[in-house]
Amino acid sequence: MEIKIAVSDADIAACFAVLSQLRPHLPQADFLATIRRLEATTGFRLASVTDDGRVRAVAGIRAAEWLYAGKYLEIEDLVTAEADRSRGYGGQLFDWLVQHARAQGCRQLRLVSGVAREAAHRFYGRKGMRFEAKYFSMDLG
Repeated sequence: MEIKIAVSDADIAACFAVLSQLRPHLPQADFLATIRRLEATTGFRLASVTDDGRVRAVAGIRAAEWLYAGKYLEIEDLVTAEADRSRGYGGQLFDWLVQHARAQGCRQLRLVSGVAREAAHRFYGRKGMRFEAKYFSMDLG
């Protein structure tokens, strides 16, 4: 098993099948260009768990800083391949992200999750995350 940041085009492309299970609106034809644009403009990165030559879990992450809490690592996406759920891949990736955040000098790990993803929320709670804020949004177009 290997956990790493996807750097090469091939590594990024290999994440598509798993990430698209969480983000089905993303067209495969635009995936690499979208990830590269996010990397360049926001510092977004993909981290993945590969086992037996297959990507099993993927996280989309970025480091940022807020006035009230300092530097943090945000997990924007975290998904395990449907066939591989409850086999520990998501938990191992989460634990790796905690260590990665510490190594980057982050004071906090944050994650935004849709309100309907109750099973995911239980997982995050078991990992020590706490419900800290409400997230609001407004469509503009």
